[in-house]
Amino acid sequence: MPRSAHFGRFAAATLAAALSVSATACSNNSGKVSDESAPKPPEITSTAAPESGRGGMTGLPLSAYQADDRTSVKEIQARNMLVVSCMHRAGFSAFTGDGLQAAQPPDNATALPAGPWGYLGAEAAATLGFHPPKRTAPRPDAAPVGAGEAYDNARVDCDRQAAEQLGSPPAAGAELVGRLFDESMKAAAKDARVVAATRAWTVCMTAAGFEAATPDELARKYQTTPEATPAELAAARADADCTATSNLAGLWFAVLAGYQRQLIDRNAQALTAQQEAVRAQDARLTRLIGSGATS
Repeated sequence: MPRSAHFGRFAAATLAAALSVSATACSNNSGKVSDESAPKPPEITSTAAPESGRGGMTGLPLSAYQADDRTSVKEIQARNMLVVSCMHRAGFSAFTGDGLQAAQPPDNATALPAGPWGYLGAEAAATLGFHPPKRTAPRPDAAPVGAGEAYDNARVDCDRQAAEQLGSPPAAGAELVGRLFDESMKAAAKDARVVAATRAWTVCMTAAGFEAATPDELARKYQTTPEATPAELAAARADADCTATSNLAGLWFAVLAGYQRQLIDRNAQALTAQQEAVRAQDARLTRLIGSGATS
């Protein structure tokens, strides 16, 4: 499966589910969507490929209805402030939060370079293959001497309190966005234009010496080893080249966006409510950060 990175709680779950569905759908491409209730093949005017896979995903129409990078960073900042403040109140004034998640968005170039759209980013293909970059785990704060169980219990309780204070938009809205992502990706995988581009990609990869029916299938072949191998790097470089020559990524994202716009029109009222909830959560995070997260 293609790899993902932190998008915030809502966006990360949505994206993971959507890519899981797309991997299955892309392996069963057979032509245009035939279900009368399904979105119709959309007209597309531009097929310019995004600079990165993650950039393409976060730029999709449905992504406007979930937390963006700015809100996700705010959420991390607010949670960290709440946990540090709580630990200080619990008597652990030396706690600095060094082991908490860093409040920064992922690097687009390495967070999601490979997917059903092919491989975007020649540099990442040449150095990472289909493996994610290694990341150094946060170093947890050392517990005060003699703290033991009291310190551990305080950390657990402060995490719980932070989660309660942060809250989240209603689950129904996030579930709707996830379902619509799934529907749009199933439709795009069956769209005749994506099918043709994927076939062109396959022909190109075969000529380069790599057999795979879809980009997802290719990536899975090489993700069973702990490290990227020379053969994997060669396959990733060929994938990047074939993605460009077939314009698979440009067509994939353009077609997917067209299906998503149709689904948004069909679910406008519920999605407007979800967007308002996401904006309200962003405002709540801003207030918590501004107050020093001591509430």
